[in-house]
Amino acid sequence: MNEKRLALVAGTVEARHIMNRYVSEFFAVIEAENTAEALEKLNNSAYSVSVIFIALIRGDGIRLIEALNRDGRIQRIPVIVFAAKADRKIEKYAYELGAAEFLTMPFDTDIIAAKLRNTMLLYRHKDALTEQSELFVRQSIENQQNTIDFLANVIEARSMENGEHVSRVKGFTRILAAQVAVDYPEYGLDENKVNLIAAASALHDLGKIMIRESILLKPGKLTDEEAEQMKAHTIYGCLLLNKMKNMLFEDFYETSYEICRSHHEKIDGSGYPDGLAGDEVPLSAQIVSIADCFDALTVKRAYKPAYPADEAYRMIMSGECGAFSERLLASFRRCKARFVNHMKQNALDL
Repeated sequence: MNEKRLALVAGTVEARHIMNRYVSEFFAVIEAENTAEALEKLNNSAYSVSVIFIALIRGDGIRLIEALNRDGRIQRIPVIVFAAKADRKIEKYAYELGAAEFLTMPFDTDIIAAKLRNTMLLYRHKDALTEQSELFVRQSIENQQNTIDFLANVIEARSMENGEHVSRVKGFTRILAAQVAVDYPEYGLDENKVNLIAAASALHDLGKIMIRESILLKPGKLTDEEAEQMKAHTIYGCLLLNKMKNMLFEDFYETSYEICRSHHEKIDGSGYPDGLAGDEVPLSAQIVSIADCFDALTVKRAYKPAYPADEAYRMIMSGECGAFSERLLASFRRCKARFVNHMKQNALDL
């Protein structure tokens, strides 16, 4: 239906009748007596409106503007306020809440028509800019994801992985982070942060691109010198991230940097490269560390066989793989079954 609709809100029949005379020429009018009735009709999809007119009768008009401001609707639908007389304080407050126009008597039909036209054109232009901005953000996210996927594929190719390592670690990370969010709300891990940590985990071994293949693919034990070179992948990853900083969203860059640098740190300070301990180790890195460790244990590598899931779980919980946070281990315990299910979905031999 292309008919433009206007919501007319006024506290008396007489006021609505007067206002109707000015706007019915341009709109199909939907009337409401008060804030409650107006919101009920505005929330009904059958009453889609292009503009809202509010007569400031008995203060209820301001309450409606406040409600439209709280739910963000005033940013999408132009709100024009009518008042019987000028009141600078009320007018200023209405504009602060987001009102598009504030009109006082005497009213002129031609002026009202012009203000309606200009206001709606302004909002259409605003909507168009918003759509363009949202499209740009979507394209930027897609381009960033393509960059991440490309780098992850390069890392796996150089490490002679089977192509599923990144996918598995991302899945394990998301499972554990979501459990930590439930267990410890004080960490502030909402759904967006859980997804952010999972996405950033794809670059945890980014620095391995700069490690010599003779070290990366060596089937036996590394020499002390080779081991130090391997440990340097945490630093190399951060150097590469710095070069890509302008290509990544700030929160993604910061989380990826934490994970790249600190996913081999241990809670007792025995890890590398910085020997961080306790809460010095970023939470994102702690979560990815457990996810990466579990995957490393349960997959066959050039230097080791694959351990069964139960054995890998026991080794992590017992401290054989280094010290992890007791809190994160408790969360790991609660979501162990989901880790195993994720492994099955990735067609690993359990």
